[in-house]
Amino acid sequence: MDEQQKELFIKLTQFLGQVLGDQYEIVFHVISDEGSYIAAIANNHISGRTINSPLTSFASELVQEKEYLNKDFLCDYKAKVGKSKIVTGSTFFIKNQNKIVGILCINHDTTELRNAISKIIELEKINDFSDLLDIHNQNNVNLHNVSNIETLSHSIEDILAENIDLKYLNSGYSLSTEQKDEIIKKLHSKGIFNIKGSIPIVAKSLNISEPSVYRYLQKLKNSLL
Repeated sequence: MDEQQKELFIKLTQFLGQVLGDQYEIVFHVISDEGSYIAAIANNHISGRTINSPLTSFASELVQEKEYLNKDFLCDYKAKVGKSKIVTGSTFFIKNQNKIVGILCINHDTTELRNAISKIIELEKINDFSDLLDIHNQNNVNLHNVSNIETLSHSIEDILAENIDLKYLNSGYSLSTEQKDEIIKKLHSKGIFNIKGSIPIVAKSLNISEPSVYRYLQKLKNSLL
C-alpha cells in the first residue's frame, strides 16, 4: 500500500466514524510484509483499543488462510469486548489485485439500542416483541458458549493467551524442542506472525531467542513446501 492509498483510508476511517456515530468503531489496519498494524481508529471507546493494539487473532487467521481471495468482505459476525459485551463486526478486505494490503473493520455496539428497546417492551408489557427480537438472550450472552467469535484484543500478549496457556509457559517448565515446534506451528496457523512485533513477544513467552523463532518458522515453511 502506497502512502496516498494509506492516507485515503485514514481519512475514510475518520469520515465513517463521524457519519455512523459513536456506536460504530472503525478500524483501519495496514497489512504489509513487515507485519500488520492499526493506522487509524475512530470511536475506540467501544473496544478501548489504540493504534498500538494488534490485529485480532480472528483477522490474522483470515489473512493467513487467504480468505480475501474468495471474498471481498465479511458481514455481521460477532466480536467480543472484554468479558461481557458482544458487538457486531464487519470486515472489508483492501486488495491490490490479489494481494491484501489492508483491512477496514466496522464494529457496531448495539448495547444502548437493545437496552432502550428492552425498557420500552418492559414498560408496555409487549412480550411478543421481546421474543421476536430475542432481547433477553442478546442481553445475557454466555460468551463461553459462543463459537467462531472475534476477540478485540488490546495487545499481542492477549492474543497469545487466546491460543496458548501463558501460565504454563511462565511456570518455569522447560519446553522440549517438539513442544516449541507445536506451539510455533499453532501460532503460525492462526496467523499470529502476521502481526507486527509478534516475534520478540513470542520469543520471550517461549524463553528462546528471536533468531530461534525465525529458525522454527523457516523449518515449518520448509516442511510445507
